[in-house]
Amino acid sequence: MKDTFFFVFAISGLLIGFGLPGITLLLTWLTPKTVIEQYVRPPHFSEFESIAYRHFPSSYIRTLLFAVAISIPAFRKVRQFGEIHKNVPAWFNIASRLFVYVVWGYCLIWVCIFVVLLVMAKIQQ
Repeated sequence: MKDTFFFVFAISGLLIGFGLPGITLLLTWLTPKTVIEQYVRPPHFSEFESIAYRHFPSSYIRTLLFAVAISIPAFRKVRQFGEIHKNVPAWFNIASRLFVYVVWGYCLIWVCIFVVLLVMAKIQQ
């Protein structure tokens, strides 16, 4: 049982440690300039944020904000993005939704596996 737990934990750590930053970097590079110019400015962001989110490393935060706003309607209201999901290219819309849903899904699955392994370990004691 301990070997299984370690294996699941190690694979999850590798996927999170290398996969998430890699995919975020790819989405950051592929973010269309028109989207950046249209949304990385007031009233969506403050003057400081508008400057900071155009440069590395805070551009990762910008990408995550765009991806979550495209995928989850409630988050569009926070930054007043309006219909951002209709104003971005279809490929970016799909990529953002896949990114957010896969990350949330992966985390949910990992938590479920972790809980099952803990329960099984407790039963065997």
